[in-house]
Amino acid sequence: MNSLQDIVPTEQILHGGAPRGAPIPWWGKIGAKIVLSRALPSYRVRKAFGLFLHGNLDHNIEQHSDFVKDALAAHARYGSGKAHTILELGPGNTLGTALFAAARGVERTWLVDVGDFAIADMALYRDIARILEAEAPGFATRVDLADRARMLTSLDATYLTGGTASLAEIPSGSLDVILSTAVLEHVRRAEFQGLAAETLRMLRPGGTAFHSIDLMDHLGGGLNNLRFTEKLWESAFFANSGFYTNRLRCREIVAILRAAGFDVALTRIVRWPALPTPRDVFAAPFRDLPEDELLIANFRVLLRKPGG
Repeated sequence: MNSLQDIVPTEQILHGGAPRGAPIPWWGKIGAKIVLSRALPSYRVRKAFGLFLHGNLDHNIEQHSDFVKDALAAHARYGSGKAHTILELGPGNTLGTALFAAARGVERTWLVDVGDFAIADMALYRDIARILEAEAPGFATRVDLADRARMLTSLDATYLTGGTASLAEIPSGSLDVILSTAVLEHVRRAEFQGLAAETLRMLRPGGTAFHSIDLMDHLGGGLNNLRFTEKLWESAFFANSGFYTNRLRCREIVAILRAAGFDVALTRIVRWPALPTPRDVFAAPFRDLPEDELLIANFRVLLRKPGG
């Protein structure tokens, strides 16, 4: 088992900063989402209009596959070896991870989200199975692709849609790998420490977690979410309107994960070349944060549960 201390994160610059000249400004998006989240409470209706989508990994199959491959490779190198069980937090609009993991030898998959957002159209999953044939010959014929439920059963995969409460169904010490893509920034700030503790509980000693975390404002790629006071931003009115992020910065997230008991290493850091939003519009305490911390747009982190 290699040491996480040997990991040197790759550094990238996000060229161009936040998008400019967008047709709807950040404040317009907040207003629109507040109205639409209440006028169109059904996710399926909003999805039909292309609103409030939970990820778009159905359009990035290769990227999705590579992320799962990277998580399994990190576990093989820095964790307890071959992964037999895996959990994806927030699979969003596709359950493709169950296919990607099974094709690479994972025997049991859990997928947990805050609602049933995953595509039921089997055309997507048939496409994924065909793509995976290149590295796992015969894989498509081993999977029941008649419908979503039968596919999950044939993969020994379970899809839970009760949010963090669903994690109680996963036995302690039963997982080798946990992964997520642009999910942890949406966990309510008050619940983040509890999720870190649950992650530690579910992993077996030597288990790993691999997360890609996006620190942009989800309103246009800047830091406009830092303009608001904590009282307003964390209110149910804002948090339930479709644009919430917990605004935890990289250093805070790492500190919480270490305090939970994990060995922690950053594997990739992507920075803006300059602040995409002027510092003087930030609310306290963000206005006083070091610029080096504010410049981090997104990052990947690898966790390991000690032991094993």
